[in-house]
Amino acid sequence: MRGKSFFTLSMGRVFLQQKFLSSQTIKLYTDASSELGFAVVFGKKWVAGSWHKHFTSADITLLELYPSVLATEMFGKYFANHCILFMTDNIGVVDIINKTTSKNRPIMKLVRQLVLACLKYNILFRSCHIPGYQNVIADHLSRLQIDKARLVAPWLDVAPARIPDSLRPAVLLS
Repeated sequence: MRGKSFFTLSMGRVFLQQKFLSSQTIKLYTDASSELGFAVVFGKKWVAGSWHKHFTSADITLLELYPSVLATEMFGKYFANHCILFMTDNIGVVDIINKTTSKNRPIMKLVRQLVLACLKYNILFRSCHIPGYQNVIADHLSRLQIDKARLVAPWLDVAPARIPDSLRPAVLLS
């Protein structure tokens, strides 16, 4: 049945469409800089923050996964009931998201948080690699280069969205 949408049942819920929406389609971008910070961009909404010095020596895969979890928790209601293809410039994160497992305990804590958020919003997710040069806005924000990000994306909200205390790195990465 070409060109027609159909329903599928997954974990007791109905997905309205089977086609995966890429991060680029829904304007969802995430990134992390190991020494500076992290960022999430969703349309005109954005979040950026700096790492506490304790996290700058953490595994970059853990740091790169955090913004994907943050994005799903904060903005998941906007892409609920969809199949989402997370685009990331970290191949380790791609593997972890697609397999939903890791031998690293802190990473598994984030994977569980991601799975629970996706269950809450009825999101089926997968991931694929995107070259870093195609993730410019989130890259600038993760390096705390707000002015550079605004030059590339003048449509961004003037102020960042507020990160709930329960989703801050000190809580989710501890």
